[in-house]
Amino acid sequence: MQCSKVKKLINLYIDEELSKGQMEEISDHIDLCTGCKNDYYELMSVKKFLQNMPPIELPNNFNDMLHAKLLEEKKNLESGQSYKKLGKRKFIIAFAVFASIFILSLGFKLFENKINDVGVTETALNTKSAVNYSSQTSISSGKVTSDLKKDVSQANAFDLNRGLDANYERKITKDATISIETDSADECYNKILNISKQYNGYIESSSESSTSDNKKTINVVLKIPSNDFEDVIASIKSLGDVKTIRTISNDITEQYYDVESRIKNLEIQEEKLQELLKKASNISDILQVEDKLNEVMTQIDSYKNQIKIWDNMTSMSTINLTFVQVVPQTKFGNIFGRSILNDILNSVLKSLKIFFEFLKYVFIISIYLLPFSILVYLIYIGYKLFKK
Repeated sequence: MQCSKVKKLINLYIDEELSKGQMEEISDHIDLCTGCKNDYYELMSVKKFLQNMPPIELPNNFNDMLHAKLLEEKKNLESGQSYKKLGKRKFIIAFAVFASIFILSLGFKLFENKINDVGVTETALNTKSAVNYSSQTSISSGKVTSDLKKDVSQANAFDLNRGLDANYERKITKDATISIETDSADECYNKILNISKQYNGYIESSSESSTSDNKKTINVVLKIPSNDFEDVIASIKSLGDVKTIRTISNDITEQYYDVESRIKNLEIQEEKLQELLKKASNISDILQVEDKLNEVMTQIDSYKNQIKIWDNMTSMSTINLTFVQVVPQTKFGNIFGRSILNDILNSVLKSLKIFFEFLKYVFIISIYLLPFSILVYLIYIGYKLFKK
């Protein structure tokens, strides 16, 4: 008989719960195998130790206490079920009415805003937000004149320390997306190569495409150290006509140090479990401690992997670049576009705009009337429930 099979059956062998043939096979194997013999003697010593332990004495009124407790739980369960049935209908009706009032007020507010906006032809909205750990800046169409470095520093200054120690290093990820129009996309790509070398970065990926009218587009994913993020952005902005720039900075400081704290606590728990494993004498206790220990070690490995990912994200920033090579238009094309094509295109767009505006207001009015219909229906259902 093999050692692996003996180890599976050794507990039954000690308790004499095997057949006579199996008992003899295991006995012969133990006589020949030193490792299995040591396991056998160790388990026998554990069994003798447990047999010598004094029995646990129960209180004299244990049966009466248990019976009273069971009766009490049964009574509570029956009363809970009856109360649940009694309040079910009232709860459904109250919840339905509340939801209807909420939908009604929301629909009325949307309709009121749309009515007040009739006659407004153009609306310009510039939005800046700093919510918890992220700040975003988006600039599109036309030349970019704002100072990106100043915007990022202001966004970071807006974020409060949120109770962290001042000695903690802030963990902030920085990413950007930039679209630039240029006369030579290849020249801009070569300059990006020089910039990546200058700031100890690298190009993660790049792609190039051309259209039938010889309009070339080059997409580049640039990785650079986070400390040089603003300087690199400033260098890139000088390569051509910036059409779109969007930056995102995400503060993950609290999450980062929270995970580090969890790792420390789990490591302490791991040490305690190791100590318990050394002291455990019962086989079932040993198995339980080992299962818990494996669970804790798995959690530690998972959290450490997350820390590594965050370290990579905060040390290196990602800049997604798009260089569009603009082909100069001929004078004939400009004249033709202004005189005929623009008029036709504007007429089609105006017609479509009127059509979609009509559909929009029909939809808004439907939303406004929908809560009234739902409220009437729920009142009818509630009436039928109470009538029963």
